[in-house]
Amino acid sequence: MKILTALISLPDGKIIQAIRKPSEIHIETSFKELVARAEIKFARNVEFFYKYQVRDVFKHGTPITIAFGYDGELVEEFTGYISEVSADFPVIVKCQDEMWKLRRMPVNYSSNSVTLEKMLKDICKGYTINALEGVNLGSVRFAKTNVGEVLDKLSSDFNIYTYMDGKTVVSGKYYSDNTNDPVYQVNLDTYIAENNLEYRSAEDILLKIKGKSVGIKGGKVEFEIGETGGDELSLSYFNIKTQAELKKLVELDYNRRKRGGYTGTVTTFGTPWFKHGRKIELVSNLFPERAGVYYIDSVVKHFQPSGIRQELTLGGKAA
Repeated sequence: MKILTALISLPDGKIIQAIRKPSEIHIETSFKELVARAEIKFARNVEFFYKYQVRDVFKHGTPITIAFGYDGELVEEFTGYISEVSADFPVIVKCQDEMWKLRRMPVNYSSNSVTLEKMLKDICKGYTINALEGVNLGSVRFAKTNVGEVLDKLSSDFNIYTYMDGKTVVSGKYYSDNTNDPVYQVNLDTYIAENNLEYRSAEDILLKIKGKSVGIKGGKVEFEIGETGGDELSLSYFNIKTQAELKKLVELDYNRRKRGGYTGTVTTFGTPWFKHGRKIELVSNLFPERAGVYYIDSVVKHFQPSGIRQELTLGGKAA
């Protein structure tokens, strides 16, 4: 029988370790969410609290690292800061990742023409930037605001999502750059805890895509394709000067999404380890023709006495 282990590390060498009777941990990450979040629940009988007072340890803004796994083989699942602490037992500690700190940085910025990468390097001082290449935002002006507001505007106006990967700001890159990342295979007939997937053939998919491209000088090009009554997507493209160019790109995205496949969520156990932006291969002995490789849009991880669970939301089909 595998032994569950969780390790929560705080500054000054303070470490809370739970073995066999772990506290509950809940972690949510997604490329569509600016902030990754974690929540830890501690029971009153945790030995750590015999030595330390809650209010002296779990302070607002305190750095925190969460790792867990089986048989002492731990994976670092979350690094960030404490954002909220309950006033009574059970102690509930809520955390946010490095974006909690970055989004508060003040911004007063303007440019007649700037790329996404250049702007992020200018306003996110001290952080590594990994931004989608070739994205020119044109003329921008952000006065008396903060990084969080700027990133929210990129999401709402351009469909450019930003998230943290450690101390790196990742923007516009929804899926992993590293093609050497392992693609783990999961058998839907055996190795899953819960299946909330729906399979749709290409003929069953109703899809409409609305594509737009905003030029450097503010000019807008738009193209729409697809059927009504089904899924609708709004996609942004960059540096497209003509509708013919945009039409070609939108049609490629439309055809790629009309290939058929699974949508929804699948819940796996604690291993193999998954992260949003990576790929998963789904296979089935009952339906071998439905096998495929998918990107992972978001991951919700649960660590509790019954074991570790990973709820994966599927994104686009990779192969």
